[in-house]
Amino acid sequence: MMRYFPPFVLSLLFSVSSLFSAGLSPWPEELQNLKSSVCLVEFFQPQFELGEITDKSRIKRNITGVLVNDQGLVMTSDVIYPANLDITESNSFFLSNQPKPENITVSFIKNKKLKAQFVGKDEELRIAFIQILEPDSLPKAAPFTADKICRIGDPLYLIQHLTEQFDYEPIITDHHINAIIEKPIRKFILSTSFEPLSAGGLAVDTQGHAVGIVYRSKVDYPSYDYGYEISASGASLQQVIPATRLIPLIKAPPLLPSGDEGSGKSWLGVQMQILTKEMARYWDLENTSGIILNKVMPGSPAAVADLRVGDILISFDQLQINGYDKKNLDILRAWVRGLPEGHYKSKILRDKKLMEVDIPLQSAPKSRFLAEEYSNEFLGLSVKEITQDYLINNELDFSTEGVWVSRVEDAGISSLGDLEANDLILRLNNRNISDLDSFRQEVDSLMTAKVPYIQIFIKRDGKTRFLYVKTMFGENK
Repeated sequence: MMRYFPPFVLSLLFSVSSLFSAGLSPWPEELQNLKSSVCLVEFFQPQFELGEITDKSRIKRNITGVLVNDQGLVMTSDVIYPANLDITESNSFFLSNQPKPENITVSFIKNKKLKAQFVGKDEELRIAFIQILEPDSLPKAAPFTADKICRIGDPLYLIQHLTEQFDYEPIITDHHINAIIEKPIRKFILSTSFEPLSAGGLAVDTQGHAVGIVYRSKVDYPSYDYGYEISASGASLQQVIPATRLIPLIKAPPLLPSGDEGSGKSWLGVQMQILTKEMARYWDLENTSGIILNKVMPGSPAAVADLRVGDILISFDQLQINGYDKKNLDILRAWVRGLPEGHYKSKILRDKKLMEVDIPLQSAPKSRFLAEEYSNEFLGLSVKEITQDYLINNELDFSTEGVWVSRVEDAGISSLGDLEANDLILRLNNRNISDLDSFRQEVDSLMTAKVPYIQIFIKRDGKTRFLYVKTMFGENK
C-alpha cells in the first residue's frame, strides 16, 4: 500500500536526507545558541462565536516568542492580544472586545513553564511584549543588531516552531531574501514551503546576528495567525520586520494604556476609500490619484480642519498619494500614526478645486476595548461605557447615551432573557440609562427592591425592543 506524505513532510525528509548523505555538518554554533532564545508562549484566549462572547469559552493556544533581554522580556505576535487600543483602524466587535490573555507561560528548550504577564503591544508592527515574572536562569537573549545591512539575495535563517502535529518542536530553515518592500513598513520577503506555528519567529543572518522577526499578516480573526501568505501557486511568503524597527521597542516596550488614554498614536478621524480609475474617469478627474473621504467623525482632527464627505485627499504632510492601489490607505494610516501631535499641511480636491488645508493631528481616542467596564455577577453580564468606535461601527448618532453589553454569561439570567453582546441598553424599568454610573445605580436599586422582573429597553441592529429578565427574587412568589 502506498502511503501519502504531504509536500511539507516530503520537503523535510528530503532536506534531512540531503544533509546526511552529503556529509554536511550540523547548523553553525551561532544558530544553535540563538535557538535557545526562541520560546514557546502558551496562553488562554476566548473562543469567539457570532453574537456571543462568554467568560467560559476559552481555548489554549501556543505561539512563538523570542527572549529579547536578560530581564525576561519576550517579544511575540500580537495575536496574543489582537484587540485594537484606539480607533485609528476599523475593527470588528469581537477583536475590540478581546479581554487580556490569561495564564501566560513561557517555555524554552527542555525547560519548565515560566509564568508571564502581558506588557503591551505595537499595533502597526503587530508585535506584543510579555514579561517573565521570575526571570532566573534564563538562556541568553537574542542579540538584535541594527548595523547589519540586508539586501535582496542575502541568505537568512528562520528559527520557528512546528505546529501541534509535530509537538511544537523548534525548527531552523534556510532562505534567501527574495524582495524588500518599504511601505507601509519595511519588510523582507522570503519564500518558504512549510507552515510554521505562528508569526514571531527569529530571523538570523549567516554571522549569527538577529536581524528581525517574522511578521503577522493581517487577518480577520485571531484564530488564524500563520505569519505567512499563500500565493496562487501554493508556495508561501514569509515577511520579516528588520531589527532597526524592533530595537527601539525592546529598549522601551509599549505599555498597555489605562484610564482615558488611547494608544498615543495620531488619527485623522475619517473613513475613506481609494479613488479608482473608473471613479476618476466618471468625475472627469483622469490622471488624478487620491483618497476619498466618505465619513468625517465629529470632533476629530478632520472635522476641526473642515474636511467634508466627498473631499479627495491628494497629499498629507510630505506624503503624496500616487496611483490607484488600495495599499495607499494603509500607507496613509501608517504615516498619520507615526506623526506627533501638531499641525500638518494637506492638499484636497473639493468640487474639482485644489485646496490647501491645515489639519491639527491629535492622539486617537481610546477604543471600546479600553473603555471602563462594570460587571454584575447576579445579572450575569458586563457593560461598558460608549466610545466613538462603538457609535461608528453601529452607525449611531454621536449624541447617543446608554451603555453597551460587552459580555453575557452563558445560561445566566440575562442570557435567558435574550440579552446579547453588543446590545445598547437605553432604559431599565423605564428609567433612562445615560452612562455607567446611572446603570450601576439603577441595578443596585432594583436588587435592593428585589424585583421579580427587570424590563430592559435596548437597541440591536438599529431597532429598539423590550426584553424581560426574570430574577431569582420572583421564584418564591
